[in-house]
Amino acid sequence: MKLNKKIISGIIALILFFTGSYVIEQEEEKSTTVTNDQVAVELERVIDGDTIVITENNEEKKLRLLLIDTPESSTTKTGSAQPYGVEAKNFLKNFLKGKELAIEYDPSHEKMDDYERVLAYLYADNELVQEVLVEEGLARVGYENGDDLYLERLEEAEQKASAAEANIWSIKGYVKEYGFNK
Repeated sequence: MKLNKKIISGIIALILFFTGSYVIEQEEEKSTTVTNDQVAVELERVIDGDTIVITENNEEKKLRLLLIDTPESSTTKTGSAQPYGVEAKNFLKNFLKGKELAIEYDPSHEKMDDYERVLAYLYADNELVQEVLVEEGLARVGYENGDDLYLERLEEAEQKASAAEANIWSIKGYVKEYGFNK
């Protein structure tokens, strides 16, 4: 009887040991999702559906999400918020909350624009944020040069959102080649 209890106790101890090791390995994998091509950043605030403020290496910077355009959420440029602008901003805020963020530069683009904003792809828990916004119908593909890393991927997402008439695509004639119809 005592031998059986020792064997059972040993088996339980081994199970707990391996389960604990597995959980630790999973945590280690989760905390190192940034790849060699990516730079870890922290979110400071969301300005618009396609522009945020990040901290990279203890330096605060504005980041303009590459290859997408969302409707304006503020009245500064357009006099009033554009349809789905506030929704794009709020979606982005909620989507990024609590996630590990990283950026990736595109070798075919400048790293900064004329407004001193970083131009990069944004990842949240290793998911391409631009693709998510386009899939949701909250952004259109734009500002491409034809040699972009993820252009084809984003164009496919845009075709699906357009076919489904998701958000910005639900208003006939709203999405234009160079922005949104007023």
